[in-house]
Amino acid sequence: MGATWLTGPGRLLTRFGERPLFREGLYRVAQDSYAWMVPNGAWGETNIGLLDCKGQSVLIDTCWDLGHTTEMLDAMQTVTADSPISHVINTHADGDHCWGNQLFAEQTIIASQACVDQMHHTSPRAMTALKHAASVSRHFPMRTVSDFGCYMGEMLSPYDFRGVRVKAATQTFVQETALRINGVELLLTQVGPGHTDGDIIVFVPERRVAYTGDIVFADSTPVAWAGPVENLVSALQRLLQLDADVLVPGHGPLATRKMVRQQIDYWEFLQAQLYTACLRGVPPQDAARELLLSSRFRSTPFARWGSPERAISSAFTLYRHWGAPPSPLPGKLGILNVLRHQASLAMDMPEASPAIMHCRHRR
Repeated sequence: MGATWLTGPGRLLTRFGERPLFREGLYRVAQDSYAWMVPNGAWGETNIGLLDCKGQSVLIDTCWDLGHTTEMLDAMQTVTADSPISHVINTHADGDHCWGNQLFAEQTIIASQACVDQMHHTSPRAMTALKHAASVSRHFPMRTVSDFGCYMGEMLSPYDFRGVRVKAATQTFVQETALRINGVELLLTQVGPGHTDGDIIVFVPERRVAYTGDIVFADSTPVAWAGPVENLVSALQRLLQLDADVLVPGHGPLATRKMVRQQIDYWEFLQAQLYTACLRGVPPQDAARELLLSSRFRSTPFARWGSPERAISSAFTLYRHWGAPPSPLPGKLGILNVLRHQASLAMDMPEASPAIMHCRHRR
């Protein structure tokens, strides 16, 4: 059974002004199993799962802001009118997968304990402040500051974080748990830390559907915020061993096993190339920049994936796990510094999204 589009907002372009690679909206991906798919899988363009369990529904993840979550829920009424949402599962703590939780005050919200421990590390108020600061800093005469402002401003421009309150899960687990809703079994397996501290995969054996969260970015560059990368590779290998016909990734189109294997190849390639640079004492931002602008990267299939500059964040994570000296900037200042390097690299990549091209024209 192939995926069938049911309903959606009918946008002609993505949230970032790109030509959509697939149609946005609600898809039936297997019997009584659905996915809200958002092209093209860039920042906040998050895929969400929905399982109809014969009178109750399970929602897998929520959106980055209340507006997009509400829009999605309105479209899902074709399913939830007869099977109201009784449970919400968060695959990890990134805001674009859980900041719509507050709309489910009466429902059971489930996540790994490590996910819950990380949920309050970034606040909606801080994102609103960053969005405002980006709009100001893009006008600074210093290129590094203006590039960062434009990059972050474009990344956040489709989203409105006002009114968002982080609501943590009300039920947690460690390692594995099984959820049975009206006879439908869901297997929740913690595979993090990797992308974040508490990543999980949701597998529905009888329907042969797996919702991967951000373990998989289909046709888009993955990122390891937490690491170690070895855990991400193990999670991808575990995913290939599941008896699943449908793989719903955290971002991008429905994934194939070939896409999953390519992500394993990407992580192995990135580790091999950056490790030698780390041994030579090359800073992670310089090593990632040199690699992504090289012919050896340009000849790989990874060069066609969106948001290649995310390799900067993964490089910092790899270096940290290899025991390299830590960043001199602590905490959130260090994160902003990493994003500043990402912005600079994105501006110099041969292929760029319309949002990045818009920033280039402002230089």
